Amino acid sequence: MSILDAFLKIPDKNEIKGSIGEWLAGTFCKMFTDGLVLHDVLIDGADGHTSQIDLILIGAKGLFVVEVKMFPEAKVYGDGQRSKWYYYKHGAKYEIYSPLRQNQKHIEYLRSLLQPEFGDLPFFSVITLLCDDFKVSNINPSGDKTTVVCSSLPAMKKGLDLLAAAHPAVLGQETKHSIYAFIQERQYAGKEARQQHKEDVRGYKEEIEKRKEERICPYCHVPLVERKGKFGSFYGCPNYPKCRYTQKGTKEDTI
Repeated sequence: MSILDAFLKIPDKNEIKGSIGEWLAGTFCKMFTDGLVLHDVLIDGADGHTSQIDLILIGAKGLFVVEVKMFPEAKVYGDGQRSKWYYYKHGAKYEIYSPLRQNQKHIEYLRSLLQPEFGDLPFFSVITLLCDDFKVSNINPSGDKTTVVCSSLPAMKKGLDLLAAAHPAVLGQETKHSIYAFIQERQYAGKEARQQHKEDVRGYKEEIEKRKEERICPYCHVPLVERKGKFGSFYGCPNYPKCRYTQKGTKEDTI
């Protein structure tokens, strides 16, 4: 039985995610010998929102921010430059928000928290998709090697090694411990904070849907503009190509 199979026997989805996070934290505490590990971190974000981060690894090369997504028996397809990804399971197609963009937000919030105290720190994005297979393109379009996408926990370790090998050591032991303590002191704890975060996420999703109905870009908060394409007219974000959100007629399509 695989590690994932064992977790799937746990009936509650949040308990599954929590168990994987605890396993990852324990495993990487042993394996990540020169670094420190924080698991299930809830911090302040932007515009009154909070951000829940699955795993933060603080090492000599910088901060590795890990997002874990579970898609058992599914194949995941995505593009690092697009907001909308898909997964296929048992012949059906499902739409998901890009885990890559989600983790970019986590890093943005974490950077805002740490920068006043520690200055510019190196951040790396690690997306772990627990699935049968995946095909994701445009992960590091600028060639900076700061992001990896993996389909298993062993692959995640290899991805971390690749990122670490491509960058110099910049953080000493004292700085790593200071960053660790700083995050710990400023994260939210307890059931009430977790429940408030769930309500915050629910409200954020409702806010996005309202903007879509009003033909406002849900991410840039600016009115969409009408454009002509080879398949007809559509509405797009004026911040293209930085933002690729579009709507076609009454059908919403985030690309």
